Amino acid sequence: MKFLTKHDSTILTGKTYHHNFQWYDFEEENCVFYVWHKKEIKLIESKNLWSTMNVFFLKDGKFEVKELTYDIKSWILTACQTFNAFDEENGWFYNFLPYFSTKAVEEKNQIFKKLWLNIELSNSPKWVLIKNNESHSKILVEDLDIEWKIWFLFGLILLYGKFENKWEKLSAIKIQLPLFGQFLSIWDKIKDIQKNLQNEWIFIQISENIQWDKHTYEITSNDYELLETFSKLYLPVENFSQITKREQTQEAIEALKVFLSNEWKNESITKINNSCVKLLQKV
Repeated sequence: MKFLTKHDSTILTGKTYHHNFQWYDFEEENCVFYVWHKKEIKLIESKNLWSTMNVFFLKDGKFEVKELTYDIKSWILTACQTFNAFDEENGWFYNFLPYFSTKAVEEKNQIFKKLWLNIELSNSPKWVLIKNNESHSKILVEDLDIEWKIWFLFGLILLYGKFENKWEKLSAIKIQLPLFGQFLSIWDKIKDIQKNLQNEWIFIQISENIQWDKHTYEITSNDYELLETFSKLYLPVENFSQITKREQTQEAIEALKVFLSNEWKNESITKINNSCVKLLQKV
């Protein structure tokens, strides 16, 4: 992995510059970034970068999409079991969805059927309840393979998220997860997932909104690798023919190749052709 930069000893300032690119922290001495800004390639020194500028991020390899298998379904069930409680009157444990719209229950049930998931939501005085006919859920722990954490996120999208799209173009995913009381600790696991994904150069953004006793935690992403993975899993429900960020990135890559060819940077062009290239915006 590396950012596409140029190093020049004549511009060193003796200072280290800190940047945050879509929640990925970067620190280095002054260097020159190849920047995509206002549909143009520009060379900008690190000390002069400002928010909304996009830098090029190169990584080796690409996350492979899998079919909706038995194991993936088990992780979706794990997301369904995020909230649980004990019914003292009836003597049984149950899973529920807090602050969940009762009007959305039937729509969600139809989605589960299309995905061949044995999950059913129902309204009750104890929030919206979740019933499933299988027990092969997993336990979310730190040392899991990254793919299982991605499937867990997909489960959260099905329950508390949405696909932001227009005319079959998928631009982002957004999850708004309400947490309270003992369930606030779940947020620490979400932050771990964010770090684990970053280690694989897949990027999600997280934030929290606290209003009195209700905490709403938001997870968003426009990372095209992640969106492509989710769009293929969601295909039985809806077809997203294009990924907006993928199109934007490809446009920038083509402009970058032209710019590099004028600089006689053939080695850089070869590296780009053999890498998974992403645009990361400075925040």
